[in-house]
Amino acid sequence: MKNIYIQLLDELENDLSAGLATIVETKGSTPQVQGASAIISSKGLIHGTLGGGVLEGDAVKRAVAALKKNISLLYEFDLNANIEAADEAICGGTALILLDSCPEKHQEAYSKMKKSLSANHPGILLTAIHHSSDQVLEIKRNWIEARDLHSEDNKAHLSDYLEDLEKCLERNICLYVKNFNSTIRASDMDVSMFIQPQYPRPKLVIAGAGHIGQAVCHIGNLLDFEVTVMDDRSEYANRAALPEAGNIIVDDIGSALRAISITPETYIVIVTRGHLDDANALRAVVASDAAYIGMIGSKRKISLIFDKFLKERWATQQQLDRVYAPIGLEIGSKTVQEIAVSICAQLVQVRQQDMARGKIPDIHAIILAAGESKRMGKPKLLLPFGKTTIIETLLIETIHSDLGNVNVVLGSNVKEITAKIRQYPVHISENKDFKSGMLSSVQCGIRNLDKNSDAVMILLGDQPMITRSIINDLIHAYFHSSKGITIAVHKGKRGHPIIFSKGYFSWVQQLDPDQSLRQLIHTFPDDIHEVEIDTPDILRDIDTQTDYRNELKLSNKL
Repeated sequence: MKNIYIQLLDELENDLSAGLATIVETKGSTPQVQGASAIISSKGLIHGTLGGGVLEGDAVKRAVAALKKNISLLYEFDLNANIEAADEAICGGTALILLDSCPEKHQEAYSKMKKSLSANHPGILLTAIHHSSDQVLEIKRNWIEARDLHSEDNKAHLSDYLEDLEKCLERNICLYVKNFNSTIRASDMDVSMFIQPQYPRPKLVIAGAGHIGQAVCHIGNLLDFEVTVMDDRSEYANRAALPEAGNIIVDDIGSALRAISITPETYIVIVTRGHLDDANALRAVVASDAAYIGMIGSKRKISLIFDKFLKERWATQQQLDRVYAPIGLEIGSKTVQEIAVSICAQLVQVRQQDMARGKIPDIHAIILAAGESKRMGKPKLLLPFGKTTIIETLLIETIHSDLGNVNVVLGSNVKEITAKIRQYPVHISENKDFKSGMLSSVQCGIRNLDKNSDAVMILLGDQPMITRSIINDLIHAYFHSSKGITIAVHKGKRGHPIIFSKGYFSWVQQLDPDQSLRQLIHTFPDDIHEVEIDTPDILRDIDTQTDYRNELKLSNKL
């Protein structure tokens, strides 16, 4: 089940003459959602669906006729028929459908999309619909990668709609804009625009090509995963046994898993032929950023494997807590097929939960760097550390982490520190009330956060030992937790950084000046997720000359 546009590109490259039907707007109840598409040739439906039934049947008839005349259509289909109408739709809504009879004109846009999605880069397909005075439609399509959304060219052409484009990407929703106001408008034409986000297919990696692995491969492909199956037995891992697999790897499973790229869009199912292979597979991925890791086995087997992992320090308890084991939803499954259904149902459940959380939370950073350095006797943040200074070392790690915007809050020595860090892509806020305490800097930082922030990470400017790995571990833990507060912990002791959701922003802003951020922790203990970090670095900061010398010694040993 490829992306419909990539399927279309494949058909066009094979010289098939076909049209593309897309639902660009819906009102009320309809059989398919906005963005649903179908490829239609002169012989009928080839790929995709508009929801079946009379709507799809009508679209196929219109498309076949439009292909003969080489014209494109934009029309509304009414689904408000009375229940007595046997051959009409009674869903209770309307669907606006675009029939593109010349999709071959847009092969360049489809090719760019395919290249981007293959490289794991999401983006937006823009379909401009030009309406001339004689009702003739002209369709133009353009592909924009998400990372290029704010390029100078796009700012010039789409300045009024950048916020809409961002929302569509962030929420994975389509948008139909009438009377689109842009430099693409022709003088004698009205233009409407269909904005359609496109994401890479989530990757499903199945470790084990036995009967359950084969069944999960089949269902996973139907559920729109890009499936990779691996096994060390070629008699199981082959195209005849796994016709729907996108990739088949014949190799030692542990080695194969370590060799592939695992991202937060990767789902891993471990269903090998024995507990040793299961353990080797789990060891290869347990510390990864995978969206899902599930392992088959009885509760006793899993308990023994987990105990072994903890004893050998192959994984932390937090990492093991992320593993779905025993695998699958509890549906009383017995047969191979039922077990595969339970596993795939759990995959869908996790995928939907991830989408509901926005998939990639927009966590911004506030670096507290406003202190007077009284105990140090000089501006400590500008002291040499590594190849730069204390503050720059932390900035570099933060900028190269998975955090969004970085906001540095300054107070004392603002001119000197600003001169040192202005070369970095960070926002600088000045807290003129910094002498009243650290809370005032937190509140200053929150006031200056981007309005789209989902959460904030608070970092201390005098902790240059905090690495991007620590930062990313906390982001990953926050993402997979249902809690609103995430705190770094080492051997039971809480330290920094700390993440809290935007739901707490106004609450923190209302704290009195004589209070501290600890009040948040004390007030909402049930909403805290502690993340065990395997280094005591999170517990230390640099306040004195002794602290500074000790950190220099420790950093030189690394």
